[in-house]
Amino acid sequence: MAEPELVTVVDGPKGKAEVFEVAKALESGGQQFEYDVRFAGTSLVCKSLGEAYITAGELAGVQT
Repeated sequence: MAEPELVTVVDGPKGKAEVFEVAKALESGGQQFEYDVRFAGTSLVCKSLGEAYITAGELAGVQT
C-alpha cells in the first residue's frame, strides 16, 4: 500500500493539525480510504474527509 498522503494542514491558536489520506486494500481488490488526523503527537482516525477536517479544526482551535 502507498504511504499516507498529506491532504491539508489546519493551523490555529492551539497548534497545527495535519490530515492524511490512508488507502486500505479491500479483499475484493478495491480500495477504501480513511483519514488520519495528527495533532500534538496523537493520531485520530476518521471515516470521511469532512469528519477529519472538522476534527482537525476543533483540535487546532479554529472553526472549519
